[in-house]
Amino acid sequence: MGWLIFGTVIFMFLFILTASFWGWHFDVVPTGSMEPAFSPGDLVVTRPAALKDIEVGDAILFREPLAEEEARICHRVIDIKEIDGQLFFQTKGDANENPDSDLVSSQNFIGKTIFYIPNVGYISYLSHLHESPITLMGTNISIAFLLISAVGLTVISTELKNMWEWTSRPHMKRRQARLKTRHQRVLQHRGKRALTRW
Repeated sequence: MGWLIFGTVIFMFLFILTASFWGWHFDVVPTGSMEPAFSPGDLVVTRPAALKDIEVGDAILFREPLAEEEARICHRVIDIKEIDGQLFFQTKGDANENPDSDLVSSQNFIGKTIFYIPNVGYISYLSHLHESPITLMGTNISIAFLLISAVGLTVISTELKNMWEWTSRPHMKRRQARLKTRHQRVLQHRGKRALTRW
């Protein structure tokens, strides 16, 4: 079980680290606009995709067009329009009554959301750390990602410690048994010497 947990954590950590450099996004859901599909605190995973590959019903990630600061939104495509040879998406949150007021253009489109991990992002959601990316080697990485990585490394180190103790325990037991046997022999030898003297 320890090896299984260790392997899973290692795989997830390497996947997130590698995929981020290939344009994948890992974002924490801040609102309930996509419930019940995605809930606040869930971590949604978005991969790059071509506009032509998007279909009605897909959840996509896009930048809010009129926002002063960059804000990313994950909503579902309810209609696809072609205007002057360009594709535009009409989107809507599953829990919202009305569609979004602005169409999503190629300039604002980021990618297709393919799956989510429930509740993983709660720690960064509550502290709003997912809104504060930092630049690492020329790439913007969210603090949420760094927190998840830190948690993953903590789990990895704990599992490594447990596995080390598990593998070294038989050796320690054998050593303790040898020491106990040696101690008993010394006591027996001393007892024989004492009887000889009497």
